[in-house]
Amino acid sequence: MPRCLRSLGLFDPEGLFIGDASYLFVPDNPHYQQSDLLWFDEHNHPVDADQVDLRDKRYQQHRCYKLVSLIHVNRKLDFFFVVAARVVSGRRHECPILYELVAEVVRAVHKGFIKVLIVDRGLIDGERMGYLKQKLAIDTIVPLRSNMDLYADAIGLTRLRGFAWEPYVPPAAPPPAATASPRPAAVEKREAKRQQTVAERKAEAAAAPVFPTAPTPAPQTWLGVGRGLLSWSQCPVPLTAVVNRELDEHGQTKDWVLVSTADRFSAVHIRSTYELRPAIEERHRQYKCFWDLTRMHSCAFSLVVNQALIVLLAYTLVQAHLVLRQRQPLTGGVWKYTCQLLSPSLEVVAVYYQQRFCLLTLAEFGRILLDMAEPVRGKLREKLRRIEREQYSLLETARSP
Repeated sequence: MPRCLRSLGLFDPEGLFIGDASYLFVPDNPHYQQSDLLWFDEHNHPVDADQVDLRDKRYQQHRCYKLVSLIHVNRKLDFFFVVAARVVSGRRHECPILYELVAEVVRAVHKGFIKVLIVDRGLIDGERMGYLKQKLAIDTIVPLRSNMDLYADAIGLTRLRGFAWEPYVPPAAPPPAATASPRPAAVEKREAKRQQTVAERKAEAAAAPVFPTAPTPAPQTWLGVGRGLLSWSQCPVPLTAVVNRELDEHGQTKDWVLVSTADRFSAVHIRSTYELRPAIEERHRQYKCFWDLTRMHSCAFSLVVNQALIVLLAYTLVQAHLVLRQRQPLTGGVWKYTCQLLSPSLEVVAVYYQQRFCLLTLAEFGRILLDMAEPVRGKLREKLRRIEREQYSLLETARSP
């Protein structure tokens, strides 16, 4: 897949890649080879059975596999290319697997295509981050865990007198691109009526008496940056730490820290780049719910891997097709609806004669055949019968896939 995307020129010049791991749930059948039975909470997050009360009905056991994937995106999230993936048992840790996938993709397409790797806390590994920076020229962006010494050092920098803060304003979302297929008239009429109702309710609310209340302060985000940090002994390269201070409407603050192996990125750039990572959750839901990713027809591990990888391959090829056809607004939609929009809406018959052609509907073509005189109609009837026999012979001798 990486070589295919490279040949089609679909790699974005910014080179943003997201590494992630997700669980694939299967029926509770012990015959599923290399599957594991784990405890999950109500949000399908794994929990430690020794640290929770298993009598709580929020915790349930699920048999699962783990899917580790490397996804290529751009800043506008116009596409979602799964360039590498691996299915393993549910208990295996995803960290070494992901960095192996990154190295395999680099070997396939050479350096320069992967420039920034965005991962979550579960995939933090200082030694491998240093390897990517020094050997493969890949920068990594990852949040720190609060129990790390580097986290304490970054928070300690904020207590220095010269530490500077800057406000963070999330980048505005790009305006939606105009779609080639306009909305039906019924949808436009319903939307106009809804907008009219909303306007009337706003007018009624504005006319109602308003009692003065204390204004609620809007939530704010402040960013501070520290460069050249070397206190993480596992990482052989200096790090840039971005301290994110979230101030809510109640005046309470919460700090968390992002680090990157890049020394040229600003604090705003690192924060806005990391905000692309949550988009992966919606895409996981897309191909799990609407692409039958977990519809396993066999308990054999080889067929489980085949099902997952074939679905991801088909999903990526559809994404590539939409991008090449300039239909980026459809890349984030449900496949069933997208397939309806891409399906042909009209069947025509193409008639060729002396380097010219015309397109006729089935009704027009049938009327022309009925209006022909008998000598010509007899010749045409024999030709159509020969074409029909040839089509049936092709179906009979078709090879199996």
